[in-house]
Amino acid sequence: MAQKQFVFSTIKVGVGKTTLVANLGAELALNFGAKVLVVDADPQCNLTQYVLKEDEALNTYASADPESVFSVIRPLSLGKGYGTNLPIRSAENFGFDLIIGDPRLALQEDLLANDWRDARGGGMRGIRTTFVFADLVTRAKKRGYDFVFFDMGPSLGAINRSVLLAMDFFVVPMSIDVFSSWAIRNIGSTISIWHKELKTGIGLAEEPSELGIVDGQTSLRFLGYVTQQHRERTEEEIDVNTEISDDQADNRRKRIVQAYEEISEKFPKQVAENLSAAFGSPAVDPFLGNVRHLGSIAPKSQSQHTPMISVRGTGRFIQSRKQAREIYRDIAVRYLQNLESFAV
Repeated sequence: MAQKQFVFSTIKVGVGKTTLVANLGAELALNFGAKVLVVDADPQCNLTQYVLKEDEALNTYASADPESVFSVIRPLSLGKGYGTNLPIRSAENFGFDLIIGDPRLALQEDLLANDWRDARGGGMRGIRTTFVFADLVTRAKKRGYDFVFFDMGPSLGAINRSVLLAMDFFVVPMSIDVFSSWAIRNIGSTISIWHKELKTGIGLAEEPSELGIVDGQTSLRFLGYVTQQHRERTEEEIDVNTEISDDQADNRRKRIVQAYEEISEKFPKQVAENLSAAFGSPAVDPFLGNVRHLGSIAPKSQSQHTPMISVRGTGRFIQSRKQAREIYRDIAVRYLQNLESFAV
């Protein structure tokens, strides 16, 4: 399997991004036999807290200087160039390897922003800083990983720009609401601008060949999107302060469901209009799947620090676990099919 890099990109919170990264990575590692590395590039460290066992996470962050994604960029910020060590550890329950997140990564936002201005003008230091995560990926390739996934924060800031510019592909998780429509437009236009500016900067650089990672650097391509379905609302959640009849409550539920369906139906057109330039064959469907609401299995997965496909429990958890396995198996299959389309 050819090694590929992916980022799960969104500029909106609450769309299940971290859950998707962790569970799709687990599906590919545990059931498809892939060697997967996941990098937590979100300073909030939600993915790390999810996949590491509680004691391991507590002991790690009790250290004054844990080895993390911050360790990757720190030598560069000190003027020492790229580091030589990848602080990889195993996320045993999920079947993949991990570079943990670090709140200190946010402190490097200014470095990446300032050096981006230098990169656009052809400055070698700026280009080198911009490609710090591309260097990480290059070293991961040498270790034989089939996939390198990045989980990043909900923004299009300097950190995420460097992550996105290091990737082969990106996936957009979306909730079914109007704000995700805005996210599609913003991601498509912003990435296009970044690539044009970076290409100009590399063209102005004196010795871009010194940065081996630039050679063969490809444009970031859009692999697809995953939607997250809101759970159906009960009468009490619709309005807890007003007495309404069963018919009124039912009508309100129907309007909510209809609104979701109308928004969801617009996604394919919006994706085609804003991201088609980054997609492969127009005959390939970018819709990777829908993550239905699975009740209490999601928080149970978090508390057990295990993927939803492996949650331990009886009763209602048996059915929910079965549904989760079907959902993530289908997403993985569609994901791999779309990836294959780029190789044709």
